[in-house]
Amino acid sequence: MKLRLSRRPDKVPTQYPDSPIKVTRLTNKMEILVHLESRRYYAVTALAHLEQGFPVTCRWLVASDRDRSALCLIAKGIYPNYIFTTGDTSLVDQILESTHLPGRTFITCQPEHLRIIENHYELEWHLPAKRMVVSRDSFVPTKQQATRLKAAQVNELNRLYDLEHSGNFTAAQIRRGTFYGMWSDGQLVAIAGTHLIAPEFGIAYVGNVLTHPAYRNQGMATICASSVTAELLESCSDVVLNVESHNLPAVRAYASLGYVDDCQVVEAAGHRKSFVGVIINSVCKKLGLIPTYKERMEPDG
Repeated sequence: MKLRLSRRPDKVPTQYPDSPIKVTRLTNKMEILVHLESRRYYAVTALAHLEQGFPVTCRWLVASDRDRSALCLIAKGIYPNYIFTTGDTSLVDQILESTHLPGRTFITCQPEHLRIIENHYELEWHLPAKRMVVSRDSFVPTKQQATRLKAAQVNELNRLYDLEHSGNFTAAQIRRGTFYGMWSDGQLVAIAGTHLIAPEFGIAYVGNVLTHPAYRNQGMATICASSVTAELLESCSDVVLNVESHNLPAVRAYASLGYVDDCQVVEAAGHRKSFVGVIINSVCKKLGLIPTYKERMEPDG
């Protein structure tokens, strides 16, 4: 009698039903750093929020799905608030959908996140820019040095910034930050400063670079940016800044200091899409609390 052996059926892969993405709040600094350190130049503002004693309340929210992940920082405690996003675009959207968002806020995001941000916020302005970075080894300072500004010179500083944007720095900000300027006939005519410094993570962010219109095309802002960068590199291993990609003179000026391209970034400000948010934004505009934005970051060549 012959036994008829049936053919073993092909193995069917196990099917895993789709499950909803879980959004988790992180409180452990090391777990947060896992999402930031691989892109530390892009994440400089987020890293600063991890510094000891940073004066805001932060929520770090993460979502992951197999090989995808995203992280959002939502910070409150200063006006305006702040949102930072990194990672997979669809997961960023799910994080923002899952939580209460602040009203008016500054935002840093990847370019591909902008459409997601606009689902949640009416943007007052947004600035696509190139993030550049310099290290101690690659830095090439200018021969000429600018003068370090003191807290007592805050009025002169704000007077220069008032030419293109409302100058609202305080003496305490000048004291805590790093600001250098150049003078002509007793007048401050060029300046560069810092957005933030994160010494614990060895990184700082240059910004607020501006030259008086009558003194442009003399390389003054480049000298100021060089002096700021030199001091920051004494305590930090890396310094970053933003520049508009199409501003070739500015890109060349920063490249002459040793800065190189890292990534594209979008910085923006907006108010949450809601009836109340629209009213608050309207009142703030009437009171002059929402200035027309122009990033101070361009050297004059």
